[in-house]
Amino acid sequence: MHHDLARAADAIRTATAGLTAAQLAWQPPGKWSAAEILEHLGKTYSATAYILRRCLDDGAPKAKPDTLSQRLFARVVVQFGYLPSGRRAPEFTMPTGLAPGEAVSATLAHLEAMDAAAAACEIRFGARARLANHPILGAFDARRWRRFHLVHTRHHAKQIVRRGQGRT
Repeated sequence: MHHDLARAADAIRTATAGLTAAQLAWQPPGKWSAAEILEHLGKTYSATAYILRRCLDDGAPKAKPDTLSQRLFARVVVQFGYLPSGRRAPEFTMPTGLAPGEAVSATLAHLEAMDAAAAACEIRFGARARLANHPILGAFDARRWRRFHLVHTRHHAKQIVRRGQGRT
């Protein structure tokens, strides 16, 4: 596994170490439970893997030109590692009720699938090929996709730790 995604997997394992199904399911009012956060992460990994596999199946990247504001915001997230809070997740990444006992293993499986798709895209299209667009941040190559997911995972790992401790 690529080192950025291995670090994301480690962040998930560390944040969930020793948590019971009840702790994973605990949900403060108006917020996601740790299991729902994990499901959200898994859906983001799965969506990225899907679009990268589509690039492979179609024989060409899907990226469209991005805007100046997308490039600037992507730099803040990908280069500086800062993901601001408070932004609503895209509908396709919203949790739908994955069982708490399955949340960690399912999320890690989606992460591994994304890693495989990114590696295959790098081999086929080259390391610098912009493969597909993030819905907010614009066109990413495989390296930027991995880095984005590391930053996103770390952002949510902090929330998972708080939920495991019974805090919002």
